[in-house]
Amino acid sequence: MAVKALANTVATGSATNVFLASAVHLANDGTARTITVANTRSIEAGGGQAATIRIPANGQLVIRKRPTDTVAGAAGCYATSVAEGGEI
Repeated sequence: MAVKALANTVATGSATNVFLASAVHLANDGTARTITVANTRSIEAGGGQAATIRIPANGQLVIRKRPTDTVAGAAGCYATSVAEGGEI
């Protein structure tokens, strides 16, 4: 899979919006882990519930999110803002 990086990689150990990204490449350096995607806006302002996604051991994937949504996971997971569409 080829992706176009738009910003530096950040660790997901604490919640981050990954430089206000709408497409994020997630990479996992170890055992399978769960990433939480949270909408930080209130339900009245168009926000919603948090959701989780599982990344397999040593796996990677691209997710789409709202720019203000945050991603958070365990140590060993990293996030990079990538071009919309994911692959180039």
